[in-house]
Amino acid sequence: MRRTRIPDSVVVGAGGVAGSAARAALDQVAAMYPARGLFLPWSTLAVNALGAFGLGLLGAWVAGRIASGAGDPSSLRRLRLLAGTGFAGAFTTYGTYIIASVGYASLNGVAEAVAQSLGLLALGGACAWAGTEAGQRLGDTGRAAAARRAGGDQA
Repeated sequence: MRRTRIPDSVVVGAGGVAGSAARAALDQVAAMYPARGLFLPWSTLAVNALGAFGLGLLGAWVAGRIASGAGDPSSLRRLRLLAGTGFAGAFTTYGTYIIASVGYASLNGVAEAVAQSLGLLALGGACAWAGTEAGQRLGDTGRAAAARRAGGDQA
């Protein structure tokens, strides 16, 4: 029996549908519980921080699995397409963030908008770093297990 291969575009699309639905649900919660003092809905901040963390985690974990031989590279690549490109791509919103920054600048001045934007950029960078660190730790665990299975020393 021949297995039918699902096209990469369908894998990305499926992840995108799930990411869009998750984003819409979080936006509905944010509309019910608005935060004051932010130039964006808190859901926009949350999805971008979570997305940066998740992409860092996924990328490092997948790289660790491939490097250790602990997973099928083709399956891991498709997981990255599904969860990274599809889900996270639809879940996070760079465009919404930029449009809100421009609107905030016109109301409150460029200096304050730039300061808030730089703060959000730093938050995203910190989340991506934390996700990458967590993914590397998970990948290191996978490499150690692969070394034990092969009868070698723990890496």
